Amino acid sequence: MAIAWPRAVSVLGGAGLAGSAGWTVYAWRASKRVDCSETVVTVPSLPPGLDGLRVLHVADTHFPANGESLERFLAAARRQRYDIVIGTGDYVDTAAGWDVALRAFAALEPGLGVFAVIAGHDRAAASRRDSLLRVLGRTRRAQIDPAPFVAGLRAAGVRVLINEHTAVEIGGELVRFIGVDDAYHGLDRLTEALPAGDADGFPILLSHSPDGLLDPAARGLPLAFSGHTHGGQIRLPGYGAPMRHARSVGRRQAAGVVRIGDAQVVISRGFGTTSVPLRFACSPELGVVEIRAAP
Repeated sequence: MAIAWPRAVSVLGGAGLAGSAGWTVYAWRASKRVDCSETVVTVPSLPPGLDGLRVLHVADTHFPANGESLERFLAAARRQRYDIVIGTGDYVDTAAGWDVALRAFAALEPGLGVFAVIAGHDRAAASRRDSLLRVLGRTRRAQIDPAPFVAGLRAAGVRVLINEHTAVEIGGELVRFIGVDDAYHGLDRLTEALPAGDADGFPILLSHSPDGLLDPAARGLPLAFSGHTHGGQIRLPGYGAPMRHARSVGRRQAAGVVRIGDAQVVISRGFGTTSVPLRFACSPELGVVEIRAAP
């Protein structure tokens, strides 16, 4: 029997286009569904006064200038119970979203403070489009001075740490929050950020990229918070995350609690998206991390 090849090709091509369109719509809708996750991290060296401390981890919100995702973020934050906020950078897609991010942080209500670092997108010049090379991580946006954004965050009560640390008392225990600049752009200076000598206090490292934990100076740090990977943003069943933009994590576990060196690193999947507004098998996350002492 003769095969009508043109018609068969046309039918298959149409089915392929319909399948691609359906997948894209699904992945776009998935990017709007926020997972208000709860994670328990057990830390053997945790001082008793910090046992049960609840941290709202804000990472990779990538707020656009039009604030489209702001209310979704605030609604998710209102559903959570937390003591402090830790921010690990990329709060905006470009500098055009600075005002939106400031409104988001100002609306949070942590009883014990907000501690944060910044990252590459927080100092990115506004751009209307991304090239394919940028999506693949081969090129990066032009950078501008983030000083106005940092000043705005600090005015809103956020303790922004740029290769520095700060010491605070929580639950009767001294805690040292150590923040490094973006390791992805080579701006991290962990040696400068660490307290001098054998300073007292339980250290918690904030590093936008988990690659900040690859610095030899991170040896001995027990706990860290990171983002940057988006968990891959698009994960393939049976394979994992093809793109992570980090050397310290693998494709099968690009987010969650990962051990890097001596530290347990809490890597958020991030709230927003970048380059392409799609997620697949990797939902957005605005999570609470409960820190517990070992039994």
